[in-house]
Amino acid sequence: MVLWPLRKIKKSILGLVKGKEYREREVAAVFLVSAIAQILILYMIDGKTLNEAIYGTVATLTTVGFGDVAPSSSLARYLYIPFMVTGVLMLPTAAVLVYDIHRKKVRGLSRSKQQNHVVVLGDSNEIIKSIVMEMDKKYEICLVSELYETNPFKERVHFVKGDPLEKEVLRKSNIETASHAIIATENDSTTILATAMVRELNPDANIIATIVSEEKVETIKTIGANHVINTDSVTGRLLASGVHEPNVVDLISDITSSLEGHDVIEVNFPAELHGKTIEDAVMHLRVNRGMTLLALNRNGKNMVNPPLENIIEKGDKMVVLANSGKTN
Repeated sequence: MVLWPLRKIKKSILGLVKGKEYREREVAAVFLVSAIAQILILYMIDGKTLNEAIYGTVATLTTVGFGDVAPSSSLARYLYIPFMVTGVLMLPTAAVLVYDIHRKKVRGLSRSKQQNHVVVLGDSNEIIKSIVMEMDKKYEICLVSELYETNPFKERVHFVKGDPLEKEVLRKSNIETASHAIIATENDSTTILATAMVRELNPDANIIATIVSEEKVETIKTIGANHVINTDSVTGRLLASGVHEPNVVDLISDITSSLEGHDVIEVNFPAELHGKTIEDAVMHLRVNRGMTLLALNRNGKNMVNPPLENIIEKGDKMVVLANSGKTN
């Protein structure tokens, strides 16, 4: 109700200025041109100092009007009149514009300007929350989902509301510049189609996708997924293990959740370990960094519990069990 009069004023002003739908850059251009013109009038025609000219211009455009700096010559006053009117008329427009930009962002209607970010396509509230919490501000995230009416993670995520199978919606997430895409839907057909679209729009993205049916794993890898998690298979094995080895289930639950004190992470081997053996690395990591080596990753392939005599090469990565938040 408070902003209703401002909206009416905005429509009237913009109808006079252009006669069609406005753009943010056009409102900014009007203010910029007005500001430059006023500074020039005060500085070059009226003889004010540059500081006085800038100060007087800001006072006029913001409609504060202290009156301590004002044009004194007749010519300057006449030239200044249009810009005083502009300040009065355009300030409400700018206020409503700022409100609209914020409203669009909160409701998932604005385009992401993020670069090298992670695009998350999801339709499960719990999975989405876990993804956002696990990333813990290490990456910029853009969430694409029809699940929410407003952004559920206002301080941490750019939200795009819409169907992830629509290319225009994906483009709003700036998918073309994303470094990673996580596709976490509960329907295999949706996941497969979304993977194909993401790969089409971004040939270089690292795509991680969930799948329910074991038979679809190879299909989704073929169309572009780099990593596939079969949720039903993983869940089934954990549930079965709970019967005869419950402590194993508790351990897996603990180390896969950074909130429980430990986390499984992948990082580069420290430079001082290049050329050393796995046995040397195990001792160094344990004593100096409090980490337990689980696997060596070479050329994208994991070697679980690698032989102690293996030599670490430059470019190798390590998968380790570490205290939460400890990455080096």
